Amino acid sequence: MASLATTLATPPSSSMRSSSSSFLSSISAHRFLRPRTKPRARATRSLCVRSQTLDFSGSFFEGGGEDEGTDPSAGPSAAAVAALEDKEEPQCPPGLRQCETMAVLRPDMTEDERLTLTQRYEELLVAGGGMYVEVFNRGVIPLAYSIKKKNKAGESNTYLDGIYLLFTYFTKPESLSILESRLNTDDDVIRSSSFKIRKRKY
Repeated sequence: MASLATTLATPPSSSMRSSSSSFLSSISAHRFLRPRTKPRARATRSLCVRSQTLDFSGSFFEGGGEDEGTDPSAGPSAAAVAALEDKEEPQCPPGLRQCETMAVLRPDMTEDERLTLTQRYEELLVAGGGMYVEVFNRGVIPLAYSIKKKNKAGESNTYLDGIYLLFTYFTKPESLSILESRLNTDDDVIRSSSFKIRKRKY
């Protein structure tokens, strides 16, 4: 018992103190030199926006589309001529003559004004005995020369281009003079001319 008490009372030797000190130092150095792990990045919720492109080709927003196989340089006049050639021509009713009228309208007319004028002359042709009346809008075309016309109010206007309308129909020969008289006094019509179509004899 005395020896045990002596042993416990005896302070630790310098070698034991140095070994425990070196052990603690190694633990501290390991903790200091250990690479720190990067914190986990938070999962972010991304917003995906889909953009949809609307195709207005062939619509108003781009001036009209071009069909495959057609010549882009062909204007409204070429389309009107092609429509006349491709369509089967009706037989002329007895007592009527096949005629055409080209009317040049003011270029500043609105679409509604043009449609109203077209309907007015269609009704005039039908009232005069006309049949198979068709109208082809050839669009705005430059005139071969400037045309000066005075309207009913006494105002003179000079036109360099106009809206070309082609009327094709069958009518009585005496109805042409009534149609031409109405066209010549119309302020919306710059110039007009009517023709009787003669059938070629082969």
